Amino acid sequence: MYFAIGSTSSSLWSISWPTVIDYGIRIAGVIAGFFVFKVILKVMMKILGKRLEKRNIKNTFHSFIISLTKAALWIIVGLIFLQILKVPMTPLITALGALGIGIGLALKDHMSNIAGGVMIAINKQFDVGDYIKCTDIEGSIEDVELFFTRLRTFDNKIIYAPNSIFAANNVINYTRENIRRVDVSIGVSYESEIENVKKIIADLLDSNDLIKKDPASFIGVTNYGDSSVNLIIRAWVDTSNYWEVYFFINERLKKEFDSKGIVIPFPQLDVHKI
Repeated sequence: MYFAIGSTSSSLWSISWPTVIDYGIRIAGVIAGFFVFKVILKVMMKILGKRLEKRNIKNTFHSFIISLTKAALWIIVGLIFLQILKVPMTPLITALGALGIGIGLALKDHMSNIAGGVMIAINKQFDVGDYIKCTDIEGSIEDVELFFTRLRTFDNKIIYAPNSIFAANNVINYTRENIRRVDVSIGVSYESEIENVKKIIADLLDSNDLIKKDPASFIGVTNYGDSSVNLIIRAWVDTSNYWEVYFFINERLKKEFDSKGIVIPFPQLDVHKI
């Protein structure tokens, strides 16, 4: 049924109301579907999160996997909506293909970050709470997102680092293992009796219950310096106690050496008046 508008040709200005109604229904359906899908997607992401926890997937990658899944689902649903609106798919796909090449070149860094996140998940380089160092980036892992990894530094600053950095460079994970070795170097004067010095250090290590007996600690001479005999102290501790033991050894060594008359040499400059 056609209605003419004005006095112009009905074939040019007429409105096909069934077509208008059909498209109106389709548009309304797409709008309704959009909001319904948002609700469904929220429920689906909660279910996915619980399944990831049950499968012992690292907490670090929950956000990354969920974000990637949401993006993929939105693309699929977007294509379905376009089909509902009867948008011709062949020319659209051709146009999207050409556009995708340009977008891909413009967003190649972002794509590499997504790939980097996938590589981090596959290689299992770190987990939430791990303290890592990569290039000049150092901090505790808080989350791995779609494009960035979020870290927190010791002085409570937040770092957003591109995922591609961790996939392309060496990553040092300081907290992955349950135990760590504390290494402390110190020099004593040539007049000091080495066996006496080693006994003082051994007694010091034995006095701290946080230092493990197995693996055993090690004390040895590393080299002879210009003014000192240099020793290395190696003690094993739980990773969580690393810094407490590190500071304990450094502080107590000075006190013990002072009380026992052991001299720690230091550079001196003698100025003689002529």
